[in-house]
Amino acid sequence: MSDRRRGAPCGTGWQALMEGNSGENSIAVAGESPAMKPSGDSRWIAAIGYVAFVCFFSLWHAKRDPFIRAHASQAVLLFVAECAALAAALILGATIGRIKIAGLIVVGLFNLVMALAALILSLAGFFKALFGDDWRMPFFGEYREKVPGLHGQEG
Repeated sequence: MSDRRRGAPCGTGWQALMEGNSGENSIAVAGESPAMKPSGDSRWIAAIGYVAFVCFFSLWHAKRDPFIRAHASQAVLLFVAECAALAAALILGATIGRIKIAGLIVVGLFNLVMALAALILSLAGFFKALFGDDWRMPFFGEYREKVPGLHGQEG
């Protein structure tokens, strides 16, 4: 009877366990070194950075860990974009929103699209950080190295 029929998992993780390499990081994902995975604390700190103004807590820990640094940079950029969208929504509401029906539709759609975009990007960033993925967020990922005071410093 083969290992597959007995319910044994296939792949290098099972082989590592059979060879006696047990422990937290013994099962490696294909093409990835176990040493590259961030710690649980780093993942949680990076993940909570995607919760609006809590990004500053994550930013405070960013200088110690490159994983947190990457996610904290994106979280700060997302927070700034959320603040800009809120300001734009207030301006739209005060100007175009005064038009009876068309203004309400335009402002309502703008608010809905901005809120959904912020929610989706925040949730995606939260779960990517929590699972230990080094993820570049759409629209903001290419600018994460340009957040002042974080990159190019080791500490």
